[in-house]
Amino acid sequence: MQVLVIENFPGAPAGLFGAWLERAHGARLSVVSPEALPASAEADLVVTLGSPSGAWEDIPWVHAQRRFVQDTLASGTPVVGICFGAQLLATAIGGRAAPMGDRTFVGWHANEEVADPVWRGPWVRWHGDHLEVPEGTAVLARDKGTVQAFHHVAPSGANAVGVQFHPEAGPEEACLWATKTPDMLARAGATPEAIAAQGAALRDHAAALDALFTEMLRRAGLPPSRKEPRP
Repeated sequence: MQVLVIENFPGAPAGLFGAWLERAHGARLSVVSPEALPASAEADLVVTLGSPSGAWEDIPWVHAQRRFVQDTLASGTPVVGICFGAQLLATAIGGRAAPMGDRTFVGWHANEEVADPVWRGPWVRWHGDHLEVPEGTAVLARDKGTVQAFHHVAPSGANAVGVQFHPEAGPEEACLWATKTPDMLARAGATPEAIAAQGAALRDHAAALDALFTEMLRRAGLPPSRKEPRP
């Protein structure tokens, strides 16, 4: 499997998701910046990742990536979006992303409404944006009034799967982000110590991640994992 990864910010790489794609699917990851998008995807899957920028911002590379995602889906290639990537994906299919005002989410959060327990979490969340999807799009998770996961089928038949939380980030990444974004922590009323404690309290997180990633790939219309079963 060839995967094109759009790394929209150096501090938000493919992380656990990228490692899982390589391990479970033998994926070959080609990582590009948003300013260096190819003319076409030429991949089995496109993954677009997080960014401090918002999909609603008037920035040339944001507009260019939205067109790239639209063209990718029109060509029949599936797209997975994470956080900013999910917001951008939603706007590419006719949805909407906008600031939430004074509300900010950081740390580990479970989703209140889920289509299946695999989406519940808790997962790392690090955003202050509201996300809406167009009619006909399946909402897989919602929390505090905003969409957290969705699945859309484009007219070409290509699948678009977005998650506004960060399954590619684990306890170590959450602790690191907590030291890098003090303003977001303050707005959310969170502390690095609390986020570290939440991560330390996780149980069976690896199994939950495997189940989530497997479902994300199934929704994207890609073949099942080729990994060998554990003894």
